[in-house]
Amino acid sequence: MKLTNWKMENGELIGCVFGSKQFKKGTYVHTSRVISTVYDDGLFLFRTEHSIYEGMATEFIGTEVELNQLIENAEKGERQTTAQINFERGQ
Repeated sequence: MKLTNWKMENGELIGCVFGSKQFKKGTYVHTSRVISTVYDDGLFLFRTEHSIYEGMATEFIGTEVELNQLIENAEKGERQTTAQINFERGQ
């Protein structure tokens, strides 16, 4: 499934989902906890407790600092660290 206008908050993803059998396209969803993250050439793949999502870095709605931290952690293979990042506006 694809997420647009997404961010990570409290180790979970929030965004508009496409390609889901459960939700209408564009439905705003809050996923289960992220277990692992992979990043390559602008694309994130997130494995949650129940599903796999993809999200483009260009569609991330958090701060540039938050995005860079996600990329850095995913590229290092620190998947558990990436999943536990707590992104909240104003930090």
